[in-house]
Amino acid sequence: MKKIVFVLITIALFFLGSSYIYTHFDDLKRYWGNEDWKLVEIIDTISVSNYFAIDGNASNLIVVGNNYLHGYGPNGKENFDINVALKNAVTETEGDYCIIGEKDASKVYMINSNAKIWDFDIEGNILDVSVNKNGYGAIIYKQVGYKSLIKVVKPDGDELFTTYLASTYAIDAEISNDNKILAIAELDTDGVNVESTVELVSMSDLDSKNSKKLNLIEDTLITNIEYDSKNRLLVQTDKDVFIVEDGKMNPFIETFSDKTKIVSIENSNNPITISKVENGLFDTNYVLKIYEYKSQGAHAEEYQIDEAPAMVEVKDGKVAMLLEKELLVVNSNAKLIKKYDVLGSIKSIVIYNNGNALAVVYRDKIEFMKI
Repeated sequence: MKKIVFVLITIALFFLGSSYIYTHFDDLKRYWGNEDWKLVEIIDTISVSNYFAIDGNASNLIVVGNNYLHGYGPNGKENFDINVALKNAVTETEGDYCIIGEKDASKVYMINSNAKIWDFDIEGNILDVSVNKNGYGAIIYKQVGYKSLIKVVKPDGDELFTTYLASTYAIDAEISNDNKILAIAELDTDGVNVESTVELVSMSDLDSKNSKKLNLIEDTLITNIEYDSKNRLLVQTDKDVFIVEDGKMNPFIETFSDKTKIVSIENSNNPITISKVENGLFDTNYVLKIYEYKSQGAHAEEYQIDEAPAMVEVKDGKVAMLLEKELLVVNSNAKLIKKYDVLGSIKSIVIYNNGNALAVVYRDKIEFMKI
């Protein structure tokens, strides 16, 4: 008897579905043909003012403002409101952590999920900050007698050690996902030629002061370093991108051309480039390349765009590109997954919530979207 009822219900649902498709065929055709399913839905909008920086971790969009920290979930709901003493800010997020430093001043804060877990003052002026997914933080600052110092702190805020650089400038500092290596991008401008170096400092045996330096060719300007989710260090310069494996620097993306307009290594395992393509005298477009590193070399997926993006945000396997009239979101397979018609002047784009949420930031408001 139950089988007969199930069959009858299935037949009824089939006819109801067929009837709906028949009566709404033109609407459905327009919907899928125009890819309206890719249009971003605005979940909520909030007003903002007097903010210095906006960043996003796994739980929250974090707005750093004049003496305040606000955290908003993917639905736009405020999750925390913390009073702080800040007049400017540099930030970085990884996992559910967000480290915030007062630019050219001394204050540092660490946020985990919805709470401030520590804060302290540096004896110097902060230049930059970073954090790994486990909550280990690195603070780059300057002090009389040194060109750069890097203080490494544990997740509870206690200092692990400080590295002092007397002859080179620290451009960036990142801690490996296993908490074993501090990587420092260093620049020496004292000689005739600019010299760039990646220094790998062992955090496992601090007493031995064990470190290794990887030198780049002369007059190469190092610009950024990042650990990917496989704990491999990516090194970006003004000419190319390298990947560090087993203490050796291997080519990843070789020699940018003058048509390469944008490069980013912030996208987990997939660096990106955006380059100009000239197909003829009046036929020009741009191509987004999303790279994956394999043992036989780099492989790239491509996505064509009609114009150079005015703004690009890359994080957690997503690439958001702001064009003149729309915002496009592409995944790591170079497939368009969302688009948004632009209305007004956008100041920044933030991807957060493990790549599932997008915040579009204007001068006086933030729009929250699901991606």
